Amino acid sequence: MNKTEKIALRESVIVVLMGALINFPLQTFLLWLTIDSWQWSDPLKISMFIQLIITVIALIRVYTIRMRFQRGKF
Repeated sequence: MNKTEKIALRESVIVVLMGALINFPLQTFLLWLTIDSWQWSDPLKISMFIQLIITVIALIRVYTIRMRFQRGKF
């Protein structure tokens, strides 16, 4: 494995682990919010709302990690 492959593997592992750490509590919170607090009952509406939020958070997360790798801070 050359240096570029090692860096790419390291970045990928960090992105996936950070995703797992962020998305599980976020998804749990959003489910509680939509089902218990807002009392939504339409599964499609809940799924679309949660997917939108998780996608925005994922874009921010991946962008931030990528910029840190570009600057050599990881």
